[in-house]
Amino acid sequence: MMQIRKSAVVILSMAATVIIVIACSKGGDSPSTNPPPSGNSCATKTIVVTASTTNAAGCSGGSITASATGSTGFTYNIDGGAFQSSGTFSNVTAGEHTIIAKDGEGCTKSASVTVTASASGSLFAAVKAVIIANCNSCHTGAAAQGGQNFGSDCNIVNAAARIKARAVDGNPSFMPQGGQLNATDKQKITNWVNAGGKYSD
Repeated sequence: MMQIRKSAVVILSMAATVIIVIACSKGGDSPSTNPPPSGNSCATKTIVVTASTTNAAGCSGGSITASATGSTGFTYNIDGGAFQSSGTFSNVTAGEHTIIAKDGEGCTKSASVTVTASASGSLFAAVKAVIIANCNSCHTGAAAQGGQNFGSDCNIVNAAARIKARAVDGNPSFMPQGGQLNATDKQKITNWVNAGGKYSD
């Protein structure tokens, strides 16, 4: 009797949850009309990988929580790293990531998951614009003056007190070097720092 292996792919996406259902076989994901080799236990499995995410924000990375059904003994990895028993990955940068679930017999299935960057608060956005316009010529890249690289949101948040001290209070001297900020830009920095100096402020 001729055996035919059936393979189905269903992809559903709702909000930050991705569900991938695919017939899985050891050694590859490509469907075939040939009968599976004797002893290939993966050929008859349908592994379902589900992943949910939280957004990345400023200095805080997002998270991915993955789970799999259709077999037992699952371990997980992200972007080709080491497998772990938990499907939870923390401090994940914004962007697309690949989650691989592997069962106890070595059958694997991957899922592509996107972590998005949450929008910053309006006070932070105003300060970032001031920094880009007035500070980035000296404070970006590997040779940033004073070791202060404001090329990332995280670095700006970490330097909130220093930015106010130099740009608003003139302690120990005023920055930027080309001349003091105007009163409006100084107030933007003061408002942000007073609110907490966070990405979300």
